Amino acid sequence: MSEYKGIKGFQVQTRSTDPVPFAQELADNPYAGVWSSGGNLNTARNAVYSLGSQTAQLCVTGNTPPSNYLANVENYNGTSWTEIADVNDARNNEAGAGSGTTTAGLIYGGNTPPRTANTESWNGSSWTEVNDLNTARSNISGVGTSTASLAFFGQDAPGGSGYTSKTESWDGTSWTETTDGNTARGGGAGMGTSYSACFNVGGYTGPQAIVESWNGSSWTEITDLNSGRGSAMARGGSTTAGLVAGGNSPGTARHSSTESWDGSSWTEVNDLAVGRYALGGASPSNTVAIAYAGNDPSDAVTASTEEWAFSGVQPGDLANYVDAITGDFYYNSTTGQFKTVNTGGTPTGSWASGGSLNTSRNTAAGVGTQTAAMVFGGNTPPFTAVNEQYNGSSWTEVADLNTARKFMAGVGTQTSALAGAGQAPGVDQSNAAETWNGSAWTSVSNVNTGRRQVGGMGSSGTSGYVVSGVPSSPLVEFWNGSSWTEGADVNEGVNRLTGGTAGPPSAGIKIGGDDSGNPGNSELWNGTAWTSSASTNTARMTAGTSGDSSNAVYFGGANAPESTVYAQTEGWDGTSFTEVADMSTARNEPAPAMGGTDILTLGAGGTTTSTDVANTEEWTGVDFQIKTVTTS
Repeated sequence: MSEYKGIKGFQVQTRSTDPVPFAQELADNPYAGVWSSGGNLNTARNAVYSLGSQTAQLCVTGNTPPSNYLANVENYNGTSWTEIADVNDARNNEAGAGSGTTTAGLIYGGNTPPRTANTESWNGSSWTEVNDLNTARSNISGVGTSTASLAFFGQDAPGGSGYTSKTESWDGTSWTETTDGNTARGGGAGMGTSYSACFNVGGYTGPQAIVESWNGSSWTEITDLNSGRGSAMARGGSTTAGLVAGGNSPGTARHSSTESWDGSSWTEVNDLAVGRYALGGASPSNTVAIAYAGNDPSDAVTASTEEWAFSGVQPGDLANYVDAITGDFYYNSTTGQFKTVNTGGTPTGSWASGGSLNTSRNTAAGVGTQTAAMVFGGNTPPFTAVNEQYNGSSWTEVADLNTARKFMAGVGTQTSALAGAGQAPGVDQSNAAETWNGSAWTSVSNVNTGRRQVGGMGSSGTSGYVVSGVPSSPLVEFWNGSSWTEGADVNEGVNRLTGGTAGPPSAGIKIGGDDSGNPGNSELWNGTAWTSSASTNTARMTAGTSGDSSNAVYFGGANAPESTVYAQTEGWDGTSFTEVADMSTARNEPAPAMGGTDILTLGAGGTTTSTDVANTEEWTGVDFQIKTVTTS
């Protein structure tokens, strides 16, 4: 008898247990990390340079107030610190700039005083002065190795312009000026180990929450920190995984907060035991890190060391987890069955409480993901322009819309979003449009036809749709980043569609709305045309939607007279709707994470039959199905 391998060309794998869906894995092994005490430095200090990893670290120079600039160097072996060879020029540097390891490193710039361009190279046993920076500066950031480094931003030497965005690269022999950053500042934290791919995180002109990414030739602003700060620790890591910890903000205590970077967003995690700024440390990834020295909450210098250990499944692991298991065909040796791991299926899952909005409201627009969402506009009442961002645990108010309004379309992310149409004070059917660049809203070309109670689909502030709306119009308009163009109409024009659309420009879904006849119908968009599809089990309007034309969740909402508000969630599998877990709070007009999926999304705010709510609920769903293969 032939083997399966001979028939299909591959060996069937054997497992004793079935794979666990992401939602279950997250519940069983929740995202967590904690700081614990390590060995104290021999000399308490602040404003140090840092080289190396968590278990092999150099604390280089620094300052002991009021103005004792150190040449002292200490080496950490994972347990304790030992004094080793001093540098040639005593100095300090609040940004912790240093490149390399405990056996081959580089320090540059700093304050001696005055501000210096001096560079010293470490060979594992001694320091040697090498070629200077082109621009002397302190509070300078940097990453790299002893032979390939990048030094960026900082404060110019006396007589200079103050904060700078100057960037220089080191080739092992000399420094060369290259492309400046976008926002001049000092005291930013350099994150990454490669001179061709790194971040400058936070810093002072404020301080700021700004993060800039270097790709080897230019700087680009990306997702802001949740808490703006300067003189923090973010050494090591990469452009896809790292930590920032500590720092300083005017008018606040020393930061103890820690934020984890997953390649697209910052998530607040467990705090340092000792809040501090001008600290040293390293974060080779977002799973391990070390932090030491700095100014504590009393402004005294400290010798304490803390070590970070991460455990659990990160929310950002979803994509890799799905890719690793879907499509599998295997034999379960425990049950004696052949099984397949399939994508799709009804998205079962559950709701959990999240942080509350600062401003209770209904009819707002929502964009982003479960851990990086944004909610803007709505009705408090009256109309509001308030814009808030979510980091996975709490909401922070950021720059407002230019035009206060409700019932608008919203698409995009925390860094690139679009708000179109809606209802504004004195304007029943607005055609206003605005785009968000991560820090501010800009008014752009108007929608061709003013409407309210519209839906929105898209993935960024440069590519999105405004769908249907009041009057009950089938009209659809597409935004290409500079102008609006009419596209293919929906089959059935509806009003009260706000929140009832989702998906990218090529795979969207429209659910519900009020057409005074069939408020539960749905339509699918393939990038060219709309196709009428199945109806929801509970007909409703102004519910939240997340996902796309293949898999989506539809939650909350109200009946056409708005006399009944629903907590129901229905899952869409590409063919039909199935009722799944209810929200804990029945609500109409919740703002969904429009860029979320059927696996991870949220619903924020909304209204009961009489009261606006601020609470947020987070949806975590199952990301695949396991099916038994039958032989009969």
